[in-house]
Amino acid sequence: MPTVVITGAAGAIGSVTARTFREAGWDLGLIDYGDENQDLLEREFPDAVVAAADLTRKADAREAMDAVASATGGIGAVLGVAGGFAMQEAEKATEDDYRHMMDINFRTLFQTARAAIPYLKESRPGLLLGVSAPAAEEGGAEAGLYAASKAAVSAYLKSLHAELEGDGVRTSRLVPMGVVDTEANRAAMPHADVETWVAPRELAEGMLHVATRSRRGHIAELRVSTAG
Repeated sequence: MPTVVITGAAGAIGSVTARTFREAGWDLGLIDYGDENQDLLEREFPDAVVAAADLTRKADAREAMDAVASATGGIGAVLGVAGGFAMQEAEKATEDDYRHMMDINFRTLFQTARAAIPYLKESRPGLLLGVSAPAAEEGGAEAGLYAASKAAVSAYLKSLHAELEGDGVRTSRLVPMGVVDTEANRAAMPHADVETWVAPRELAEGMLHVATRSRRGHIAELRVSTAG
């Protein structure tokens, strides 16, 4: 089976995605930030190539991607799951708020893509997937910076697809259409009806489905929601 690289692999969505792809027989390259996350991933996924990296940094992204490709012989898919959410009133938003949202949601994907594209071209076909959000199109009160960063993700992935499709590299966008059912969200919203939330396993299985399509069945955007 080919190798999949998952960024944000220690997070709520990334860890479930790693398990899902492992169960499907893929080799794993798992990237997250910091020694603690690296240790956690190495314990749960002893057969994976695990790298700690600050994906806002070009050198870190390239070193991590090179390590995975060297150990596995190539990379067939890259899932840019790393990201985050924060709210601020527009009038009170700071330069630091701006940098944080753009760094965690867009810059991580930008540096990941630049490091991965040479390997994805070699694999032919190769897939680069990123995570967007409904706010990228609709906006949201007190979520302007988050929405802008996710809009950047969508526009960037569409542009890369147009640029790289002839080289055998396609891109996809995963859009969770609502709150994702994570421990952090349950703690933040203890009285919410979690049955209306999107399950991480459904997102992971959706990404696996996207990664296994041929060019004749490519999925440019996958929106995942709960039934009404």
